[in-house]
Amino acid sequence: MTWNWLAFILSSIGLIAVGAISGKKAKKAASDSEEGFLLGAKQVGAVVGAGTLMATGYSGWGFIGSPGTAYAYGTIEILANFFFAPGIVFGTLFFANFMRKQSEKFGGMTVPEYLAVTHRGSHNLKRAVHFAAGLATFVFLSVYIIGQIRAVGLVAAEWLGISETLASTLLMLVIVIFTVQGGLLAVAVTDAIMCLGMVIGAIYVTFVMAQNISFADLFVAVGKAAPEFLNPTTSIPYGNGRYSVYLVFVYALLFTTTLPYMSVRFLSLTEDIKVHRMALIMAPVGIILSLIPLVGIFMYYQDPTLAVADSAMPVFLNSYLPPLATALITLFILFAMMSTISSVLQSLAAALSYDLFVSIADKNSKYGDLLNRLGVIVIAALGMFLTYVAPQGMLNQIAYIGTGGLIASFAGPTIMRVFVEADLKACLASMLVGFASNIIIVFVVGAGWVEAPIISAVFGSIVYLVMGYINNGMSRFPKNEKSAEAV
Repeated sequence: MTWNWLAFILSSIGLIAVGAISGKKAKKAASDSEEGFLLGAKQVGAVVGAGTLMATGYSGWGFIGSPGTAYAYGTIEILANFFFAPGIVFGTLFFANFMRKQSEKFGGMTVPEYLAVTHRGSHNLKRAVHFAAGLATFVFLSVYIIGQIRAVGLVAAEWLGISETLASTLLMLVIVIFTVQGGLLAVAVTDAIMCLGMVIGAIYVTFVMAQNISFADLFVAVGKAAPEFLNPTTSIPYGNGRYSVYLVFVYALLFTTTLPYMSVRFLSLTEDIKVHRMALIMAPVGIILSLIPLVGIFMYYQDPTLAVADSAMPVFLNSYLPPLATALITLFILFAMMSTISSVLQSLAAALSYDLFVSIADKNSKYGDLLNRLGVIVIAALGMFLTYVAPQGMLNQIAYIGTGGLIASFAGPTIMRVFVEADLKACLASMLVGFASNIIIVFVVGAGWVEAPIISAVFGSIVYLVMGYINNGMSRFPKNEKSAEAV
């Protein structure tokens, strides 16, 4: 336990120091203080960009949920992970530069504002789109962050030997301090550091498993004990169809390009960035992190009687690694969880203190920078409060609808914008159709969490394309050449 506390204290000091340094760098480089906080003064380069996207994308799921899923369902989870990484990479490769250039041309310091300013239309309609996108981001990510806080509290409590409430409070305090100090740049840099720890942890864990049994022998043994694990006839938990798991690639691509706490990274990239270099860094990182589900297969081979599947990684760490290594790997797991919390927290604060404020007040406040930093504190306090008072069943349901709804809502205006320069009416209609479709498909059709947002995104995208072409006089571009700048 002493090693755990020492690692926690030293790493916390390091993260806070990085936050302070990042804040100074952003303040020095930014044209205004709000851009420095919300977009990191657009100083996110290839290495940091790759690290923050992969760390946030994999999060704590990669080290806890993924091995647990592999323990419960078999090699389908390994296949899903190897589709998830390319989805993030391809989403970045094909859309990062486009969104960065659009943001540079039209403005937009958040994803909701980006959606509003990159579409032509009346000023009031811009405000309506900005408000709707900001409100959706605030409501549904507020629910999403609660599950993240609970998860990190659960892991940290066992690791540090304290209560869940105290553990989550301590970690949230660290996250809030470095986020308030440096905004998005601090979040991105600390994410990159966390990603490095995750990669080291994944390599070491894989090495330990290989020392115990070759992976060829492992798969043969598990295949004999549970044939369905090795050659699944369905894609459960990703869908009932045998090939539904392939949709994980599409889901990851949409996840990367539409969810505000992921795609805001695209708006923060440096002007001279080489996106293909960033993708080349992300690809091997994704391959390495995709090896983690093997822990679930390994633990099923060692002990198929675990009462809780998600305990596969904790049991592995305590059974096969020395105490110091266990402490460090657990720290990397906490890092992974913290990367997502910090990213969501920053996006939530921006939605509250910038998107909702600007769309209603119709101007930036001279206290905007202060409001953004206070927003981080307010959201963190609200998240901590709801974490331990709100009914979990209701929260899970809203989060399930909300994240899928955000993907479905933003897919058309974000991705189809590459093909058609539609107006704000098409943007708003696409958002509404995508979100409504997701609710119907979840509750009426009963589609899974991967399939529902993809199908809904297709509906929203069709609406966007059709309305865009019609409003443009059956053309990709408006015939009168109006731009979002000119209105």
